[in-house]
Amino acid sequence: METLTFEESNNLFQEHLEKTEKELFKCNGFDYAVKSKDRFSTGLVCAVELRPGLLLVIIDEYFEHDLSVWGHHDEQPFPLISHFHLSSNLQTITPGMKEIPDDYIEYVGRNYLFYLPNLDEIEQHSAGEHRLDITIYIYPDWLRSFSKSFELLPASLQSFLKDKYPLRFHHTVGEITSAMFAVLQQVLDAPYQGMMKRMYLESKVIELLALQFNQLLYKEQTIHLLVNLKPADVEKIYHARDILIYRVDNPPSLLDLAEMVHLGERKLQQGFKEIFGTTVFGYLHDYRMEQAKIMLNGTKMQVAEVSNAVGYAHLGYFAQAFKKKFGITPKECQRGKKPLK
Repeated sequence: METLTFEESNNLFQEHLEKTEKELFKCNGFDYAVKSKDRFSTGLVCAVELRPGLLLVIIDEYFEHDLSVWGHHDEQPFPLISHFHLSSNLQTITPGMKEIPDDYIEYVGRNYLFYLPNLDEIEQHSAGEHRLDITIYIYPDWLRSFSKSFELLPASLQSFLKDKYPLRFHHTVGEITSAMFAVLQQVLDAPYQGMMKRMYLESKVIELLALQFNQLLYKEQTIHLLVNLKPADVEKIYHARDILIYRVDNPPSLLDLAEMVHLGERKLQQGFKEIFGTTVFGYLHDYRMEQAKIMLNGTKMQVAEVSNAVGYAHLGYFAQAFKKKFGITPKECQRGKKPLK
């Protein structure tokens, strides 16, 4: 895997930008929207500063070769970053950071909120990876313009807005909800042109942030209500849940999963019951079925392909589990019949 610094990667992009400047738009509401192509990847990058302190970036990129991109977060002031992964996982190495593991993964279908100034990181991309994500960069002055009172915000956002030297944080906020997904789709398929498009995009970005902040607040409140778990254990249980999702087609055993997140089996099971209301593998089963339903409704995949994708080697077992969960067969779901349960 070849490694480039962020500056080298950006230079490749700028070289392409200069070569294609005459084609450069028809930006249709964006400050720039560029189809990029180099020896590592091809893709589309769209960016727009909606207001001073509020930046929207959409990246749709296909990697043809393995690539690592090294960079340093040293911008001052450093923004709050809101990240929505719509395709592919992002593996990042951040050595020596106590707030996050040295090597962690942000998973597709999830959203993240972080404030991580003054650190080195290496993003790793693999050949064949299709990256589609939406990122919002939020500077404190823009966020402060909404209110002088921050008490109803999540605690880490209060610190970000009030403190001179805010504490760093990296939150796995949660799954991209159906409400979030609808707004993300509207951002990707935004109608209108020029100024009206920018107005529309700004309204959707604000709506998206409101949904994300509220999801984080609910998660914080839930953690406070968990009387049998320490905050560090809660994070480990969420990490275990992320591992299950990442390895949905080949999940680890309960013992292996417990060892991976440094918890005992009993505490892991108890934590899943308390946080998610089900067992570890009960959660995995429900997640598999929900993903299967999405694939059957939204793709042209065959039922056997969906079965394999969610970890069922035997088509009959998959069909039986799906009908028990939703009251219809996978074939009926594929034909548009609505679930009964």
